[in-house]
Amino acid sequence: MGALDAIGASARARSNDIPSDRAIRRFNVMQDPDVRITRRTALKGAAVGSVGVVVGSSLAEQVAKQGGALPEMTMTPNEEWFAQRAWSVSANKVVPRADGTTTAVTTLATRIEHPSSAEEIAAIVKSLPATTPIACVCGGHEASGTALVAARGAVILDLGGLKSIEFESADDGTLVTVGSGVVFRELVEAVKGEGGALPVGTGPGVGVAGYALNGGLSSYFSRRLGLLGQRAVKMTVVTADGEIRVLTPEDELFTAMLGAGSALAIVVDITFRVADASTIKGAEQRVFGYETRAQAVEFSKKAMQFMKERVMPNDSVSLEIVVTGTKAIVATTVFYDTFEGGTAEFVEPLEAIASEMELPTFAEAHWGSWYEAAAALWPVIAEQQGSPLATSYHCAGTTGIPEDAVLDFVGDVLVGEAPLDEAEMSIVEIRTLGGQAQQGRRIPSGNCDHAFFVDLVTLYDASTKSPAQRQEIVDLTNRVVDKSRAVPGLGVDFSGTHSQPDDVDRSAVAAEIFGSAEMARVIKTQKSKVDPENRFRFNPFAKFVG
Repeated sequence: MGALDAIGASARARSNDIPSDRAIRRFNVMQDPDVRITRRTALKGAAVGSVGVVVGSSLAEQVAKQGGALPEMTMTPNEEWFAQRAWSVSANKVVPRADGTTTAVTTLATRIEHPSSAEEIAAIVKSLPATTPIACVCGGHEASGTALVAARGAVILDLGGLKSIEFESADDGTLVTVGSGVVFRELVEAVKGEGGALPVGTGPGVGVAGYALNGGLSSYFSRRLGLLGQRAVKMTVVTADGEIRVLTPEDELFTAMLGAGSALAIVVDITFRVADASTIKGAEQRVFGYETRAQAVEFSKKAMQFMKERVMPNDSVSLEIVVTGTKAIVATTVFYDTFEGGTAEFVEPLEAIASEMELPTFAEAHWGSWYEAAAALWPVIAEQQGSPLATSYHCAGTTGIPEDAVLDFVGDVLVGEAPLDEAEMSIVEIRTLGGQAQQGRRIPSGNCDHAFFVDLVTLYDASTKSPAQRQEIVDLTNRVVDKSRAVPGLGVDFSGTHSQPDDVDRSAVAAEIFGSAEMARVIKTQKSKVDPENRFRFNPFAKFVG
């Protein structure tokens, strides 16, 4: 029996609430080596002491010193695994220490296991001493790399082999059960074949389970379809004592898992309620160019006023404005099935702003379906590479329609002072949220509360920066975040997927990440019940849990 068959069979055996006449439709996931390898093999420099960021000089400089030949790389199996599985490393981990040196970024775990079923996971957990810490890795995209790095004496469970995707027809629609090794590209392709839609992220290699269990939002779809975790109806987990449990929304542990999953149990699979593809009518995207930061600030301010006055009061449409370090402004407008009227009234005003400012139009795109919008950014994200790729994530937002003073601040500081020149792959994303994300079922995520959402994603190839330059990028980012915290009515770092967990003295508090003090209490209570020895201590926000 193959891994996919074993997962499907064990899942059906564990669940006795599915009628025998309900057909299960299995999607066969095929590995895409271009996606898995192209972006990750470049990280090898982060795992060995002789390459790239580890010694504070660029890979190109080292190649030149060796007469044009790449330096020899000798890695342990665990270091090789880290180089392949980590999409990026935290920008906080590549800055110089007090003595000016940098250290290697790699996994510290004693060993790495590759289970392919709930039963195998349970057997591994039971075989380990009760005090052995366990980390779980799904997609490898979490911003701090907490689980990937782990700690000495820890065991990592690489869940990448749990690749099952199974559809079933329910009385009120379609359900899809997704193994915890599935990434968004695989899920999107499968859901497309079923004529469905889900509020997915734009990163093709991001793990679906990890995203859902940290309050993951969808830039394009959450306003209509809610957060991905809000569409979860069942999950299979393995607890710290090796018990396999099937959870439903009636279980308090189910709710807690949707905010702090990997701190509480090992997720095997999650079942989501699938929407119909027709819920997304289509989308329009325009890409404008800019030369100066002042132009980016001016455009973003005018676009945000349009967003405030025309888009935010209308839940049938969403708008995202992205300002990039590569001198582009990307405006994406998504129209839902509830939209009435002409799309031009939401696109032409943005074109007019660019025209009045004499900004060139680099590209125009029309997407006619959920799938086209979901897959549109895959090629762009695939080009984000580094040796290693250093990242940090921060967010800001308001629970209602923002005041003009907040919009001015976002333009002047978040757009105007973000390290877009110093870290060229960085972006500032300004988007509408709210809608079903606010109106839907409450889960432990600050994303549920916010109608206006801004990301500052700092992203750069660390091998091209000196230690001093890396420190400057972190300092500039922190300066923007600190200024944001002083703005009345502006929440900061409330999102589990868009806040930097390893920031020292700057991280959010539990009630913000988990949505409320009550949700934080629920999670802490469940932690004390299901993992009293704190075996699962490598959740990015485990410090809030215990």
